[in-house]
Amino acid sequence: MKLYMKTKMLLVGFVLSVFIQIQAQDRKFNFGFKIAPAVSWLGVDGNNASSNGGLARFNWGFIGTYNFSENFSLVSGFNINSLGGNVKYGVSPDNREVTHKYSEFQLPAIFQMQSKDISAFKIFAQLGLGEGLIMSAKAGNGDKISGSTRNFNTSYIIAAGTIYNAIGGVNLLGAIKYNGGLVNINKDKQFKARPSFVELTIGVLF
Repeated sequence: MKLYMKTKMLLVGFVLSVFIQIQAQDRKFNFGFKIAPAVSWLGVDGNNASSNGGLARFNWGFIGTYNFSENFSLVSGFNINSLGGNVKYGVSPDNREVTHKYSEFQLPAIFQMQSKDISAFKIFAQLGLGEGLIMSAKAGNGDKISGSTRNFNTSYIIAAGTIYNAIGGVNLLGAIKYNGGLVNINKDKQFKARPSFVELTIGVLF
């Protein structure tokens, strides 16, 4: 176990050093990672079904940016998103609530506009699309619902935040991001579900 942990730490250190060297060689590229607490919900359209509140979730991912000018960048990478929400079925007083939870691997394509340096800070806004692969789908009782769930998801992305140039080419990132579902991820046309979420993005860029 100790050997495994040492090997893992050395690998992480090597990857970080490569990122820093690339950044030092060409400031057009930045790489990093993020963590993001989030609240997710389902937009529901179906017979006797309605959205009934959101879920606290947690997302994470890898970030890559190409700065093709001082004020404009392209942002991509990958995100592991936790989606879901509560759905109410039936008519009161005989209704029932079911929690839906999904895990998504998302590839974003984002256009970023950023300000010039304001002291050590930059302010930015983002607009883009995310193409996702649904990796798992479960109901609140643990039953798998992947058989009734489509494999792919498409979302639009809007975000705003700030980047702080900390030290030695290391930048700290903070943002609020809205990810809005565009497509129905349920195979049943009588019950349409579009997952959306708001997240607080906290990241490091090299």
